[in-house]
Amino acid sequence: MSTMKEMLEFLASLQEVDKKLFYLEFSKGDLPKNVARLKESLEKLIRQIESLKKTTEKNEIDRRNTENLITAAQEKLKKYQNQLYDVTTNKEYDAITHEIEMKKKEIEEGETAVLNLFVENDKNKESLSELENDKEQLEKDLDSKEKELNVVINATEKEELELKHQREKLVVRLSEPFLRRYERIRKAKSGIAVVPITRDACGGCFKSIPPQKIVEVEKLIELIQCDVCGRILIPECIVDHKTVL
Repeated sequence: MSTMKEMLEFLASLQEVDKKLFYLEFSKGDLPKNVARLKESLEKLIRQIESLKKTTEKNEIDRRNTENLITAAQEKLKKYQNQLYDVTTNKEYDAITHEIEMKKKEIEEGETAVLNLFVENDKNKESLSELENDKEQLEKDLDSKEKELNVVINATEKEELELKHQREKLVVRLSEPFLRRYERIRKAKSGIAVVPITRDACGGCFKSIPPQKIVEVEKLIELIQCDVCGRILIPECIVDHKTVL
């Protein structure tokens, strides 16, 4: 079972490893966010293009179907118009005339629908052309940013892997309560959970530490936190003798 001194050394070493990992991540700048944003924009644009293509295809099908209906209505119209010459009663004349008017209306509505579908698809084609150009530009931008990011990742990959391996070895040596407290404080305090007492002050918030508390910290018999910022306090001797795994 590890002593309190060893636990504090593990915590100090873990903090140092996490700092280095943070700086490696920081060295990537906004590249990871930019790559993620460009990917999201590209995916959204692709969905728009696919949706517009489906709408255009549906309009084409509707147009062809409507043209077929117009052709059928025109044939019926000719038939009814020819029948007018053979009617013998006013009733028959009125019935055929009614059918002729209905077919004319059907043809007119169909032609209007076909025209509207032509106009809509012309607009869709223009929009598709613009979206395809935007997609091409996004793909170029994404490719460029991914290459930049890969250069940084490749330059730091070995060091990052070694640091993560060190972190794993430190984590397994810490008791669960200590690790939970460390992670909770680190998350709340911008990544810094363990700080040394420097010139009788907290190395995190720089507030003065009472002499009695400094003595307690230096005894290395319990985990003590700063009364102001809540970070874990360690004596500078621990910083100078961090555990190397």
